[in-house]
Amino acid sequence: MSTSQLDLVVNQVKLLPPDDLVKLIKKVAELLEQKQITTEKPVTNYAAFFGAGKGVFASPEEADRFIREERDAWDK
Repeated sequence: MSTSQLDLVVNQVKLLPPDDLVKLIKKVAELLEQKQITTEKPVTNYAAFFGAGKGVFASPEEADRFIREERDAWDK
């Protein structure tokens, strides 16, 4: 919203009677809550991933071989 549009809205709000001003404030608060819910990004707890792959490979050598094969596949 441009500054001139915002000024127009503010001037209109100044003309509202107190009861309507309270209603407007409640509606604006609801809109803000809705926008926050849709724009909040979930926090990722990366520490929860530690140890998640335990037991996937039988040995460190097997894990190394898997990683090597994956890297080789990138070159193809």
